[in-house]
Amino acid sequence: MHLKGFTAIVGKLHIHAMRSIASREMIASQSDAQWFHVYRRTSAGLELEQTEKDFDSAFDYCLRYAAPH
Repeated sequence: MHLKGFTAIVGKLHIHAMRSIASREMIASQSDAQWFHVYRRTSAGLELEQTEKDFDSAFDYCLRYAAPH
């Protein structure tokens, strides 16, 4: 059975809500998330770039990446 979880897309970065069940990482709803993975979209697919403890931190990371330097 495929479970649907929370995903937010910020530019080329994707934020996925995650949680641990029986020593495995699983996708989760935003309210059930224990942490958030930030993935970068590449030609090969999605590549894990960062892990944050809450959605706001993950979103801020995405905004910092997207901001002009």
